[in-house]
Amino acid sequence: MHARDLAAYALLVLPLLPVACAAGDESDTGPNPVGGNAGNAGNAGYSGNQGYGGVSGNGAGAAGGVFGQGGANGANGASGANGASGSGGGLGGGGGLGGGGGLGATGGIAGEGGVDGSGGTGTVGTGGTGATGGPAIPPVQGSCPNLATGTITVTRGSRSLGGIQVVAGQKPPGPTAPLVFYWHGTGGQSNEFGSRAAAVRDGVVQEGGILVSFQGTTGGDLLSGTLIFGTGDFEIADQIVACAVQNYNVDPRRIFATGCSAGGLFSTAMGVYRSSYMAAVAPNSGGLLGPGPWQNGNTPALMTIHGAPGGDVVIVDFSVTSKTADDAYKSHGGFVINCNHNGGHCGGGGLAPSIWTFFKAHPYGAGKPWSSLPAGFSSVCKIY
Repeated sequence: MHARDLAAYALLVLPLLPVACAAGDESDTGPNPVGGNAGNAGNAGYSGNQGYGGVSGNGAGAAGGVFGQGGANGANGASGANGASGSGGGLGGGGGLGGGGGLGATGGIAGEGGVDGSGGTGTVGTGGTGATGGPAIPPVQGSCPNLATGTITVTRGSRSLGGIQVVAGQKPPGPTAPLVFYWHGTGGQSNEFGSRAAAVRDGVVQEGGILVSFQGTTGGDLLSGTLIFGTGDFEIADQIVACAVQNYNVDPRRIFATGCSAGGLFSTAMGVYRSSYMAAVAPNSGGLLGPGPWQNGNTPALMTIHGAPGGDVVIVDFSVTSKTADDAYKSHGGFVINCNHNGGHCGGGGLAPSIWTFFKAHPYGAGKPWSSLPAGFSSVCKIY
């Protein structure tokens, strides 16, 4: 940790918490939905496969909308009455703005097929979780960034943040791709994943997915142990998630996070504060300073990675913060793996292949698919 971080930490953290989390210098060298063109009234948008809010309505118009995610497959909505020529499809949009991202995530606000032709009500609702525990993807707000390999700026509401690094694979033909957030440690850089999580990056690219790594913050707080990341950054992450699902065929059930040190703490916190859509997290020298307010009843799968007690310490002992996270996630009903590599701080880079195996096996709502660890998984890991 730099001197300025320690000073800020002492002033802001010590009066509030008995411990704080920070890593030392860990730098690496190494559309919105739119209606289609007016035309003959289209059939109402389906209420959605996997609650996507209708990928697209049949007919000349009816764009699928925001991919509102929710419960299990909704029943196909009844076809809307054919509207007058030129009046159907278009602006209503099967799946539309209203129906996406809902409690049951559905075919939108009635998913109009014609002027007054309702396209089936689906299971309605916005916000929260799906009726059968599916992920609740936030709606897009404003313009989506181009999630191609490079550095981007993302804006959501009043918040805007630049310097966000993206590594993207080739977009798959269907919604199957993963999205991974990597959070770097104090003093680190957004390209830190190149040395700490290369196997995760490579797996994401191979499957046509997207890896995102923030450099800065919209405002830091204690979720990262230092002031390098903060809760406002989750709003930027919400926009990335919404746009990735809507425009890049990211599977809403395959959203993950990992990171090192302060980034490990923040990725673990993301699993709590964004439990409505996070599938699994794997912090490397991370964990939790204390239990947090879960966003909903879902618990992402957790894989904590740390060194030996007393050997993985930067202000706090990361074997302790890892156990705090293990207990919090397990008591909330989550599946937990603990990995003690007995090395030093952020020494779990060699476990990146196992992290990727873990992510692939634990989409949102997977529960506890493993009764034992699979062949080839790191031997330092145990089911908690």
